[in-house]
Amino acid sequence: MPLWVYIASLLVVCVCVYLWVLERRARSKFAGIPTYPLLPFIGNVHQVLGDGKQVFQHMDRISRICDDNMSPFVVWLGPCSILVTHDPDDVKSITNAFVEKPYYYSFGRIWLGDGLVTAPGVVWKHNIKKLAGTFTSSVVDGYLEIFNAQAHRLVENLKTEVGKGPFDVIHKYLAYTTLETICQTALGVSMISESIVTTEYYDAFNRCLELIIMRAMNVLVHPDCIYRLTPAYREMVKCVEVLHNVSDTVMKKRKQEQKDTKKSKAENNNNGKASAAKFKAFLDILLELHETDATLTEQQVRSEVDTIIVGGQETVASTLFYTMLMLGSKPRVQDKMYAELRSIFGDSSSPISKEDLSRMVYCEAIINETLRLYPPVPGVLRYADRDLPLKSYTIPKGTAIAINSWGAGRSERVWGPDAKEYRPERWLEDQGPGQPGAFLAFSYGRRACIGKKYAMALLKTVLAHCVRELEFVSDPSNLELKVDIALRAVAGNLIQVKLRERK
Repeated sequence: MPLWVYIASLLVVCVCVYLWVLERRARSKFAGIPTYPLLPFIGNVHQVLGDGKQVFQHMDRISRICDDNMSPFVVWLGPCSILVTHDPDDVKSITNAFVEKPYYYSFGRIWLGDGLVTAPGVVWKHNIKKLAGTFTSSVVDGYLEIFNAQAHRLVENLKTEVGKGPFDVIHKYLAYTTLETICQTALGVSMISESIVTTEYYDAFNRCLELIIMRAMNVLVHPDCIYRLTPAYREMVKCVEVLHNVSDTVMKKRKQEQKDTKKSKAENNNNGKASAAKFKAFLDILLELHETDATLTEQQVRSEVDTIIVGGQETVASTLFYTMLMLGSKPRVQDKMYAELRSIFGDSSSPISKEDLSRMVYCEAIINETLRLYPPVPGVLRYADRDLPLKSYTIPKGTAIAINSWGAGRSERVWGPDAKEYRPERWLEDQGPGQPGAFLAFSYGRRACIGKKYAMALLKTVLAHCVRELEFVSDPSNLELKVDIALRAVAGNLIQVKLRERK
């Protein structure tokens, strides 16, 4: 046998022994924490990956194991560990201790750059100080005119489905409506009235989301050096080019409009005239920050705008779908919401104001209950950049941590024996629902979502318009779920609508 064969064999043996030692050392740190049976070198890869339906099933099973054992769960992807937990106390400690995220989030950086979701911890810490004030109540109040117009348009579209039986409401209407709304408030342009944002943008947007999740589900293409050789990468580059071209074109246009507005204001001030006030798109706010802070580059502005569009569109569309599904299967809840709306608006179909939103208490409870049971983002990840002692174990440095929003919202240890029951009233009870760290729809801790006020205002506005005019009918017994870029239904044709009979 040639000498090179012996040398190669020896190298292979040495590598295997080295990996085995690393594996044993890593696993010893999690002794006593439940896991699936392991295979040498690959760990649980064969047990936890698959298509979106399979990943959801694994997630649901692990959630139940965590609840039954009152313990976290460890998944092994080769020698790499992912600690899964939804214990409220652990969640509070983890989310306040760590802002770094595992490498999986880098899959979206070709599109979203160093936006708030995908940015490394050190970049996030720098940028969050500038962006924390971009979704204040006054800013969100300025978007209500757009929210009302889009909600009214959605109702008119849904009326065309009356009497036709179940239909795919999320893909046919909700996904486009939410993208249109968020493009108007984030970019300051309408997909319908402006040729800049076209069907090509919509298609590229959805394809990018698909390509990111496809890569996440296939560990073979996680390394950049391998992924860049694939057709999927080349397709991703083309789709991102479409999206970035739109963002760059709109940015250029808005910058010119800002210059013109300043000039017009100066002229009006000289003439003693007042300029008409207009809402500020998220992009406008960032461009103003860019003018006064050179560290917020135009590329960073684009990344933040793209991030808001992605995060907002997917989560709001999913939440609207699940809320409509629950209302359709719970006539008592739907009637109670309608009664609240009648007490506020009477028979009027007037636009919703900020004062109306604050009075829609039961509507907000409905939204929160939907988010508890069907969180659009079923889990968030953190990376332990140091050891973290918790009440019953220590998270070692270098561990990826999966905070299980799905499991947290359904834990009987937290929410009681009716945890899986849809009961909005729990949010109105004196003792309040659950525990801090148990409601994770907007994440938790230092890196929580900054767009909660925006999302709640949009959700309330859309649902109020819909329930005033329509009744939802649904049967969620056939609901199948999958983990995609968000928690999605396998099939969306579970809802039908009827015209509301005034009571």
